[in-house]
Amino acid sequence: MDRFPSEFEDLLNRRGRRLIADAPQFEDLLKKRRTPIVFFENVIDAGVARECIRLLDEGMFPRLQRMEHPIPREALTEMTENYTEQLRKTMRVRTATFNSGRSRVLAAAKEIGLDAMMNSKSFLRLAQSVTKHTLDGAWWGRQVICYGAGDYSGPHNDHHPEDAPIRNGFVDLHVMFSNPGVAQHLLVYEDRRFLSAVHDISAGAAIAIYRLPFWHYTTPLMARRGHEETARRWLLLGSFDYDPPLETLEY
Repeated sequence: MDRFPSEFEDLLNRRGRRLIADAPQFEDLLKKRRTPIVFFENVIDAGVARECIRLLDEGMFPRLQRMEHPIPREALTEMTENYTEQLRKTMRVRTATFNSGRSRVLAAAKEIGLDAMMNSKSFLRLAQSVTKHTLDGAWWGRQVICYGAGDYSGPHNDHHPEDAPIRNGFVDLHVMFSNPGVAQHLLVYEDRRFLSAVHDISAGAAIAIYRLPFWHYTTPLMARRGHEETARRWLLLGSFDYDPPLETLEY
């Protein structure tokens, strides 16, 4: 592969196309009081995944920005009462967005075909496949994130009550690639109001689709011994609004 394909579906193998054609629906999961998250694994062949990782390593990694939000000291030192802890979202990752024409990484994303693939009709169809409500096909957010050894995203819920179009829900699509240096990376998410569900997201290539908001976090990425400097998990993220916006928050 010299470039990513112009349509996302061209990355999928036969099994992937079959699973997505009959995908679980968020609405059915919510009726059963299950967390609205769907995983697809073994849907991209290993050789294709290796080429995707190579393109991301060569074309995107040098242009990513380090994003670090540590635990603020005052979250502990300014407490005045037991068990009143409040912690904003903390994280340590490398990332870049390229929705703006002024984005410094947009040219690099275009050069390797990533911009077009993440803006393709089949990328939208993948997100739409798991929900009965219509997603906005005119525009969606796009972001690339890379986790290295020790990188994580702390507990957060992605609720935006001040933003009318998404206050009652939106859809995040995660296309994930891990290189062989990754030993483990876990997604922990809530199940019936407990942070008790765990999914290993360090498989070579996988897809996860969320209907947010709900509480979740990722554990620090663990590298295999001797691969601490090179272990990476790539995340291609699309964020989709409902059109029209959902009328009620189902949580």
